[in-house]
Amino acid sequence: MKIKNLLAIGLATMIVVFTSCREIDVVLPPKINLEQTEYCVKPNRNLLIEPVVENSHPNAVYSWKLNGKVIGTEKDLTFNESELGTYFLTFRVVTEDGSDQKEVKVDVVELELPIIGMEGGNDVTLETGEKHLFKPEVSNKEGLKFSWVVDNKEVSTADEYTFVSNEEGIYFINLKATNEDGEDEYLIKILVVKEAPLHISFPYPEQSASLGRTVRVIPTMPSTKSVTFQWFVNGEEDKGQVTDKFVYKPSALGKTDIKVVAKKGNKTGEATITLNTVNPEQHYRPITASSSPYSTKVFEFLPAPGQFINEGYTAYTMEEANQYAENRLKSGSQYVSLGAFGGYIVVGFDHSIKNTGTWDFAIYGNSFAGSSEPGIVWVMQDENGNGLPDDNWYELKGSETGKPGTVQDYEVTYYRPSAPKSNTLWTDNLGRKGEVDWLNFHQQDYYYPNWVKEDMYTLRGTCLESRTEDQSGQGTYWVNKEFDWGYADNFSPIDRLTDDINYSASANANHFQISNAITFDGKDIHLEYIDFIKVQTGLNVKAGWLGENSTEVFRFMDIQVK
Repeated sequence: MKIKNLLAIGLATMIVVFTSCREIDVVLPPKINLEQTEYCVKPNRNLLIEPVVENSHPNAVYSWKLNGKVIGTEKDLTFNESELGTYFLTFRVVTEDGSDQKEVKVDVVELELPIIGMEGGNDVTLETGEKHLFKPEVSNKEGLKFSWVVDNKEVSTADEYTFVSNEEGIYFINLKATNEDGEDEYLIKILVVKEAPLHISFPYPEQSASLGRTVRVIPTMPSTKSVTFQWFVNGEEDKGQVTDKFVYKPSALGKTDIKVVAKKGNKTGEATITLNTVNPEQHYRPITASSSPYSTKVFEFLPAPGQFINEGYTAYTMEEANQYAENRLKSGSQYVSLGAFGGYIVVGFDHSIKNTGTWDFAIYGNSFAGSSEPGIVWVMQDENGNGLPDDNWYELKGSETGKPGTVQDYEVTYYRPSAPKSNTLWTDNLGRKGEVDWLNFHQQDYYYPNWVKEDMYTLRGTCLESRTEDQSGQGTYWVNKEFDWGYADNFSPIDRLTDDINYSASANANHFQISNAITFDGKDIHLEYIDFIKVQTGLNVKAGWLGENSTEVFRFMDIQVK
């Protein structure tokens, strides 16, 4: 009996042991673990993806697929792609005990090449012994290395360089900026002279003025910093005016010579403009049976850099640019973009637009709720009767006129990019700087107007305080809020004269009154009629991925012509 019991106990123990061993030896299916499921890589760069596979087996079968095609049969994958885009890779492992698979997303993004910009441009004149600090603005700064070369000799590897020479002559500086994605070069020409001239000039040799109306003349020069001014009227100094802007109210008909003398240190420059004073409002052109309600001529189209500039058209002269804009306006369904701050268009009519004391003319833009890109409106009377917009501009006041955030005589200088598909540097007369961004969805090489021959140009006007904001807080949903009244391409609750929300962003009008004309110092001025209209982008702001705020215009209309 005891022996049987012992045998039974032994058998039971063996069963328990065997059962326990079978539970320990159970093989689980493979399981894939990825450190990350999304990657970002540059074109033609190797991306090593190393998944961890639990419960693997020496005979495990691995596969990586892209669009259903096998691109790898090892556990680890080296991915390399030259085309931009998003790629979804499927990794699968199969063993005799099961299988598992995971998806990996890879974004192949553009190279972040360094792009060099230089405040003041690449053509500099200095006096012997004069120091000049070159401080470039370079995009994509991470990992940047610099090399400054003068006369084939590297003189610095810092991010800025001070040049000075005691010898007259022409010098060239070659700046190279390099990061892991590539390089950019920027060539600077320096003319060293014993005494550098002080450049000052007027845009035109002659300007019209109306008897009894105050005018203002402003010379152009690279910088007014540390410059003093003297003004002379027909040879007699006006000691009461010492700034770069001269105010004059002619008291007699005829021509008056206005001379400015600018001084900076021991340097002097001067320029003269002739004011031709005429009787006001002598050249009214009435409406006739053949008069068009719409503008008939574009006199000047000078946009600021922007995403729609040079896109879909070719213009290498002002005449070609004007013709492009004129054709667009005549269609009535195609807009003309004015680019970033200060960009403008000047149009004329085949008759004078009379001041009725109410709504006189309309400008069509494409504003809608949450998308206003206000343009400042200016008007001009053909005072001298020559049919050209060479007289005096008067701003039409709007809801923001006189407010603390509105800046009169605001100036922005734009600099030609040194390479295609790069941002456009700007500086302003408030000491600020920034860029007009190059955007992937507008692929033309340059946003800087092709017909501007200079490597920099300055636009002056009135700048409103921005109402652009990112309502998402994450840079995904930008809103350009409207202003009350007085601006083109603005979703105004007052001067649109309609409750239509314009959901389709089609052409819709803002209406304007000539009676809102003001002088440069904000005073009302009565004009019986006007002959020319100018619209100018009135904001210097960008809305994230949407890019710069830019006024768009479709057409100009005299609403009195039926």
